[in-house]
Amino acid sequence: MGKKIRQEDATEEINIMPLMNIIMLLIPFLIMSTEFIKIGVINVAAPKIGGGASSSEPKKKDEKPPLNLTVSITEKGLTILTRGKKIPEGCDLKGEATEAKLPTVKKIGDKHNLPVLKQCLQTIKEVFPDEKRIIIMAEPEIRYSNIIDVMDHSREGKTADKEMFPEVVLSAGVL
Repeated sequence: MGKKIRQEDATEEINIMPLMNIIMLLIPFLIMSTEFIKIGVINVAAPKIGGGASSSEPKKKDEKPPLNLTVSITEKGLTILTRGKKIPEGCDLKGEATEAKLPTVKKIGDKHNLPVLKQCLQTIKEVFPDEKRIIIMAEPEIRYSNIIDVMDHSREGKTADKEMFPEVVLSAGVL
């Protein structure tokens, strides 16, 4: 009769040293590479979720209604509204506001006419110097870079060493 050879449960341990070496080499590389990544930040305000009228103090009678300056970016051009009424083409603030859906600032070729928008917003800022907020709406087809250009032009204009409309609110929906 033959002897039975007992096999011991010889389990080999996994050698994790090469994995640890790779990780130790990758950590400094990842830390150094973050220095070269620049992240752009655009300050915008999210629309507030309003509470009921009972939670706020009663309005004073002398308070003016909010301007609600809105720029709608469409394929036809830029439409500027204040207090829900469209500013006529050419940014004539004394002209009669119309309900027509024609843009206030028409496109030139394939590009929005941003210098005219800036002049119109400066005119509005002269009439309403205390206004700081602008609401920007865009159609879904509008490129993100066009929205950023409108945001930049609404802030850029300097009046008395201040930005024109520093509080930009992005809004969904189109007129």
